[in-house]
Amino acid sequence: MMETEEKLTLDDNVLLSDGNDYRLVKLRDVRFFETYGNYSKTYFSDGKLLIYRSLNYLDERLSGRCFFRANRQQILNLSHIRNVELLDNSFFRVEMSCGKKIDLSRRRSKEFKGEFCI
Repeated sequence: MMETEEKLTLDDNVLLSDGNDYRLVKLRDVRFFETYGNYSKTYFSDGKLLIYRSLNYLDERLSGRCFFRANRQQILNLSHIRNVELLDNSFFRVEMSCGKKIDLSRRRSKEFKGEFCI
């Protein structure tokens, strides 16, 4: 039986590689991940890195208390969400610390509201 890997949190360091370039980063510095075929673009305050990991793989490894799957294209670092806006009374649009606006899917908007509303 395969042992389940421990979920990664904001305090964890990870070694990311785009094939030629390696970068050791603390996950708290990652703003969001975005799908790019079988790869994922990893966005930081000082740029981005294309890594050979699917968004599904990252979603399995990252803690749901720190990261949130917004839609089929992006996983967000919750600590980098600056603003949340409800659109058409059916889905959320979040603004990241870098100013990028990302729409949550309707289904993920319901999960977001259920998980984070008090």
